[in-house]
Amino acid sequence: MEQILAKLLVPNSNIVHEGTKELKEYLKKPDAILSLCDVVAGCSNPQIRQSASVLLRRKFVKRRQWNKVAVDVRNRIKQGMLQALIKEPEKLVKNSIAQLIGIIGKHEFPDNTWPEVFQFIHTLCSSDVTVDKEMGMYTLSVMTEISHSSYIVHAESFAVLFTNIFNGLTQPNNHLAYYTVVTMKNLAPIIGGHQQMTNLYYQLLPRVLEIINTFASEDEKKACDLFEILEELIEYAIAVVTPHIKLIIEMCLHIGSNAEISTSVQIKAISVVGWLIRAKGKVVQKNKLVEPIIDVLLRLMAQKPDDEGNEEYFLGDPDQFTSITVSTQTLDLIALNIPAEKVVPYLLTKVEPALKGGDVYAQKAAYLALAVLAEGCSEHIRTKYLNEFLKCVGNAIHDPNAVVRNAAFFALGQFAENLQPEISQYAGELLPVLFECLNQVLKQMEVERADPPSLDRLFYALETFCENLEEGLIPYLPTLMERLFLSLDPECFSTQLKRVALSALGAAATAVKEAILPYFQKIIQVLNIYINSDPNSPFHSIQCYAIETLAVVAQNVGTENFKPLAGESLQLGLRILDGTEDPDVKKSIYALFAALAIVMKEEIAPVLPKIVHEMIESIQSSEGIVTHYDEEEKDEIDVYGELSDEDEENIEEDIDNSSSASDDSNQYRYSVENSYNEEKEQACLALREICLNTGIAFLPYIESSFEEIFKLVNYPQDDIRRASVEALQQFCISLHKVNTPESKQTLYKALQFFVPKCAELIRSDEERSVVMDCLDAFTKLLHEIKGEIFVGDGHREAIMNCVVEVLTMKTVCQDTDVGTQTDANEDETEAEQDELLLESAGDVIPKYAAAISPDDFAHYFPNVLKLLSGRTVKQNSVSQRSFAYGTLAECMKALDVYVERFVPDLLKMWLTGAKDGADEVRNNAIFGLGEMVLYGKHTVFGYYNEILNALSHAVGKEGHAGTLDNICGALAKVIIANPEGIPLEEVFSAFLQKLPLRDDFQENEAVFNCFVSLYQQGNPVIKKHLADVMKAAVHVYYRNQTPNDDTKLILIEFIKTLTRDFPQEFAQVVNSFGNEATESIQKLLTS
Repeated sequence: MEQILAKLLVPNSNIVHEGTKELKEYLKKPDAILSLCDVVAGCSNPQIRQSASVLLRRKFVKRRQWNKVAVDVRNRIKQGMLQALIKEPEKLVKNSIAQLIGIIGKHEFPDNTWPEVFQFIHTLCSSDVTVDKEMGMYTLSVMTEISHSSYIVHAESFAVLFTNIFNGLTQPNNHLAYYTVVTMKNLAPIIGGHQQMTNLYYQLLPRVLEIINTFASEDEKKACDLFEILEELIEYAIAVVTPHIKLIIEMCLHIGSNAEISTSVQIKAISVVGWLIRAKGKVVQKNKLVEPIIDVLLRLMAQKPDDEGNEEYFLGDPDQFTSITVSTQTLDLIALNIPAEKVVPYLLTKVEPALKGGDVYAQKAAYLALAVLAEGCSEHIRTKYLNEFLKCVGNAIHDPNAVVRNAAFFALGQFAENLQPEISQYAGELLPVLFECLNQVLKQMEVERADPPSLDRLFYALETFCENLEEGLIPYLPTLMERLFLSLDPECFSTQLKRVALSALGAAATAVKEAILPYFQKIIQVLNIYINSDPNSPFHSIQCYAIETLAVVAQNVGTENFKPLAGESLQLGLRILDGTEDPDVKKSIYALFAALAIVMKEEIAPVLPKIVHEMIESIQSSEGIVTHYDEEEKDEIDVYGELSDEDEENIEEDIDNSSSASDDSNQYRYSVENSYNEEKEQACLALREICLNTGIAFLPYIESSFEEIFKLVNYPQDDIRRASVEALQQFCISLHKVNTPESKQTLYKALQFFVPKCAELIRSDEERSVVMDCLDAFTKLLHEIKGEIFVGDGHREAIMNCVVEVLTMKTVCQDTDVGTQTDANEDETEAEQDELLLESAGDVIPKYAAAISPDDFAHYFPNVLKLLSGRTVKQNSVSQRSFAYGTLAECMKALDVYVERFVPDLLKMWLTGAKDGADEVRNNAIFGLGEMVLYGKHTVFGYYNEILNALSHAVGKEGHAGTLDNICGALAKVIIANPEGIPLEEVFSAFLQKLPLRDDFQENEAVFNCFVSLYQQGNPVIKKHLADVMKAAVHVYYRNQTPNDDTKLILIEFIKTLTRDFPQEFAQVVNSFGNEATESIQKLLTS
């Protein structure tokens, strides 16, 4: 055996091949296993000992293989490996033997058939000799890494062992301390539900922090390893960490800000801070740690980068973090998880001095800080700081220093992306500046024949601003398109410029839609150059970007405008798809097919078999999976991979699944390259779009598409989980619309899977965006298919329970340690992103109510009222108060006559909201008041004096257009409900004085229902004010201010009635509006 293994170590492929062949034959002999054990125990060559131990470990990685070995041989192996471990002088070999012991222990521990191994470790760890203790804990650290799930039954032993080790530690920086913490880290995933272990870890954590802190300045590799215990505890046993958050963060900030400590350790420390902010933001806030964290992050963000020209500001992959990117990511987490008023004012006290100082890197950090605030603190910035932020960044994009300029461009792009719609008001100031910057960059490139460092940042700012400007971009389109066509000239040397210009072209098309038509032919000509480029040309690297841009143009230029090119584009896509395995190209082709489905509708049906097949294959694909091996394994993989489980006996069917290796037995981990993930995501989104637009043509593919995409709803990457939920939701809606017996059965089957899965994700997913998408799926399904969503047992309760759990902050993605929003505690305000999640839950309620009977909803409403009314108190943000009033208002229709039960509480709440200082809150409260009056009918009559007094007071002082419109709507609803019970002349006259509506045309439904109701009753008040009523009718029709088709039909019939009954008076009113209005009404009356 030694001779054979020696051949595998010779740097000669022929000899290695010969040795491999001999080894495969030798391993078939009955004594092969014991021969390998003898080599491990007695060979003088450490490399051969290492090889033998690796072979044994791989042989026994599956329990089935271990069980095939005779019991007496198993016992000899177990005893021999313990002795070999003690004698082994080489660390790599010792590690392999310990791993082998761990693998064997994994199979033996469940049946308690190897007590000797724990006695062995206990004896070593109890020794007075430090080396023995290190050996015992080292062995345990390796064994627990191999299989941590087998050890929870030994919790009491571990409690004694860890406590004794820590009590006896004289130095926190020795091997024994390191191996003890590594062992604790390995066991962290299994302690969450075990109170004794949780208590133990809580007690020992301060000592663990002392050890980490010591290693941080002495051993980079070990320190990074030790930080992982904190990451594991945050993920699996947060209760251990929460009481020590202040201690942990203070240590991490000290390490993160210490320039003497290696960068990789600093990154680990700041990453832990980010994990804690995300998991326990309220506890971080309560301990007054937000400001110290911001101080350290800004210092790190102000460091000089290694490459100023291509500095990364914001990376998602932790493996690529720099101290700057980990700091921006952590600041972003603060913005997302801490209330804006606790973040923005303090940050500005640090940003302002930096901007006035002469340090360009401090200025860069200041602009990056403003940039990363934009998403999480969007509302706060839009309402209080937008002008100042834009003025500041607008000046900096002219800065002569590229470091500052690039950061300013990045900030402007972030603002454009996250501060809509208010930022669009500044287009006249910002776009000309961006165009001038682009001019300068193009001239510089022409002279220098090189890509300037600001190119990507400039185009990011330009693209995001243009896309979010929508039709506001139209006046600037000629200038923009001139610059983009110049950038896309094939004679231009820069591929990078073409790539960013293609993306900006797509953004422009998205913004202006059919207004891009004057440039359409030239766009197609340019795109064809890059789409059909020779595979060997430099242009071919941007083929996928050109295809994506074609997809965007097809989707936005207008169906009829693109239709002549649809067939040709479809064949082009199929041809390219047949010739590529590139995930980026496939992703862009899928986007093109989705866009063509919008244009072609059912006409795309003939190629659906091919298209759907390709997309399903992408969804199923395991392409792009990268295996990451432990360092010491890498050199062994090629030699031993073909020997692992290749013999005949390893191929037999595993009936009882006993051979399944659990995740924790792997000595490697997997990741998927981003391009393949993006291909999967786009396949899901494209199938959704095709299903939405092709109607019955997609029906044969719905079931298989549903089954395959459903497998992705627990995919590790959140973008794919989100795309899966969106696609599955659309499949259900499309099945409902087909409305055949077969489609109904398929729908019911799909809902049986989809509704519980959404409920599970809402409760357990860590990403708020995924939870919000699942809540939105419930909202859309309830709106589209209504009561059919309740077809499965428990679906009704599951949906409402999810809403309640979100509103009571009980889901995994919410931080619930410190109070709740209903505590009326000023410190309990939510981060803006948390508020968006609450609003998504609130959106479900009115749709849910509409899908069940008023009688049923009346049973749920008391809890809904309790949860939402708590969010109307003044301590809550404007958006939360507005959301709560708005949601309750939309519930009135569904309650119908059952409004009666809640009138006293509701009325008090509406009247309080009608006096709120915020426009949108007053708006929604008064809307709710009107809805309660309309649907409460006679049950509200007794409160009319109070209601009319409140409305009269409000109408006299209200300056907000939308709120005034809702006051008009509320008055209209009062009149509809009980014209006899009010001073009609007075109310109707005041009502007419505020018409026509200014902004919220939804209330025109109530206005014209009021007019028609009074007219049909023959009420004299309508005749007295007939001219004003006619003016309102003509104005709304001429200006097309009806909110829906039903209201438009009511208005048209009302106008025709007025014309018939009062022709002269009506003609006189119409003429007073001028020629255009007269023509519009005449056209209506003659149609």
